[in-house]
Amino acid sequence: MSATDGPRVLIVDDDARVLSALRRTLRREPFDVETANGAREALQRLEADRFELVISDQKMPGTTGVEFLKNVRSRWPDTKRILLSGWTSEIPATDLDAAGLHCVLAKPWDDAELRGSIRSAVGLAP
Repeated sequence: MSATDGPRVLIVDDDARVLSALRRTLRREPFDVETANGAREALQRLEADRFELVISDQKMPGTTGVEFLKNVRSRWPDTKRILLSGWTSEIPATDLDAAGLHCVLAKPWDDAELRGSIRSAVGLAP
């Protein structure tokens, strides 16, 4: 059972400062936010626990967010996916479609847009 008893959200980024900032931004939301420092750690977390939503950075060591989220879609199709990146213009639309994303959010993110997108993805009222 999560700390909030709400939907579980896993945020994946290799930058600890970004993860910390996202946790602060979402600390009062009615969902349980957990973090992973990269795709490998995130896959381990997903294999062990259920998450309603995964949010991933695009540029990470060893893989891209899109490739990671394609893998998530393949293995956990009911888990919603959001890409958070400052590099979205470099990603082919076919790759974005293959990842089955709920949405793509730009870095730096807008706090209200981020919260609204997460709420929408996990089925909570805005």
